[in-house]
Amino acid sequence: MINAFVWRSVAAMSIDHSLAAPAVGAVVYPPNRPPESLLAGFAEALKARGFRVGGLLQHTTFGPDGRKDDMVLTELDTGRSLSIAQSLGRDSQACMLDSGALAETSAALRRAVEGRVDVVFVNKFSKAERGGQGLAAEMLAAMSDGIPLILAVPGVLIEDWTEFTGGRADLLAPTPEALWQWWGARRLYDDLALGVPDDAVIRTVVGLNWTMVQGPNGIGLAQTPERGAPGCKGLVPPGGRTLRQLAALVGSWNPFEAALGLAACNAHYNRFDLEGERLNGLDAFGRLDGRMVVVGAFPALAERLPDAAVIDRRPGPGQYPEEAAEWLLPRADAAIITASALANHSLPRLLSLARSSRVALVGPGAPLTDRLFTYGIEASSGLVAEDADGLARCVAEGGGAKDLKRHCRPVTLRRAP
Repeated sequence: MINAFVWRSVAAMSIDHSLAAPAVGAVVYPPNRPPESLLAGFAEALKARGFRVGGLLQHTTFGPDGRKDDMVLTELDTGRSLSIAQSLGRDSQACMLDSGALAETSAALRRAVEGRVDVVFVNKFSKAERGGQGLAAEMLAAMSDGIPLILAVPGVLIEDWTEFTGGRADLLAPTPEALWQWWGARRLYDDLALGVPDDAVIRTVVGLNWTMVQGPNGIGLAQTPERGAPGCKGLVPPGGRTLRQLAALVGSWNPFEAALGLAACNAHYNRFDLEGERLNGLDAFGRLDGRMVVVGAFPALAERLPDAAVIDRRPGPGQYPEEAAEWLLPRADAAIITASALANHSLPRLLSLARSSRVALVGPGAPLTDRLFTYGIEASSGLVAEDADGLARCVAEGGGAKDLKRHCRPVTLRRAP
């Protein structure tokens, strides 16, 4: 039997992917309510965004009497479907699982692990896996390689599942929100970059305060990091690279590259023809009865949100240092976070702290895309360029946020209720 001791031994040999991906997610479900459509929808959403998914999904059908009629597994990489149910007769009380057919589908999991997909789906943890049979070996192979794994676990097998994994897994509610929260905001960087096409780059400008990238359909901005900031290195001239290649830099730990990557992402999403609400991002929630926390000392903040608790890297009078986020954000009813947190890679931690709050991302570097919304962001308020030459000149001359607005229009996108 494969038990917790074996799993701990396997895990000890694995690579630490804790910063790159979630580990194991188990969607716990009550009797006769398997989250099959939920997992299928999640797999389809990830695939549509450009992530590489592999493994197996299950579809169970029931007869008029409510008894299981068939169980079909579908391979995510090939689309092939195979029944894993035996026909045992109406009055049979035996398990209808066809272990031979299940073994045949295990090849899809092995291909997923060998191909280093972004996430492996397994139909479910059953009594077979509890005994070390079924798909147990393939599941442990994915875990030991640090590849994210998500599957369904019946509530009655929670103790067996905990023993099987040694407790090294997240138990998830059967809701889309729980699945996306498990996927994690650190995946937002990959998500943004994957959506950018291989378009030509018209021009790039790295100014004292802002970095700008212009593509064929829009202009993107990101705050230029301070010289001498931790991790800053020389920037390889971006000439010759496509918009997609520049966008891939958004996950770089060189702050100059990350800013260039975010600006490239925004050059795609903040396109010239994009429409949305034209309002100041600080007004994203209107009048709010409750505790408001603002991360970033925005201009005119005291006038617009006089009762907000403000967190800043260089706190002024009455403001809080960065460390206060650990106390203030979990208690907030709403939070406005500067888009600079996306460029400096602090956004995932802030979103985790504010997961019970309404969140708006605000600033010239905010991507205007609905890809943000599944990561806990309700509204994104950024800029759409209207005067490309004037904006490029402003960035090159070291203009500030107020100067950028002369050449852009504000746009706010909101998540659908």
